[in-house]
Amino acid sequence: MNKNDDEKLEKEDVDWLNDAKKSREIVSEILRFGVTQSQMKNIISLLALELEDRDMMVTIRNCIEPSDSIEGSDKDHSQKRILYPGGIENE
Repeated sequence: MNKNDDEKLEKEDVDWLNDAKKSREIVSEILRFGVTQSQMKNIISLLALELEDRDMMVTIRNCIEPSDSIEGSDKDHSQKRILYPGGIENE
């Protein structure tokens, strides 16, 4: 690697850390409002609507508000689902 590659990686790391810090600050601010679990679910669902990745949005919304049309599930025995980055388990 040359010096430019190192500087580029360092800048990407700094950008990623700053984004993570800002995200944590936003979550802290929301929690300071004293939100309930129901309100948190609603906030997550509404934020998911703002995603550019439609598949990720649908996946998140289905986890938060599972549809009644899922085959073989009823409300008492609905299965918990895990989100994977990119939406595919073995990716």
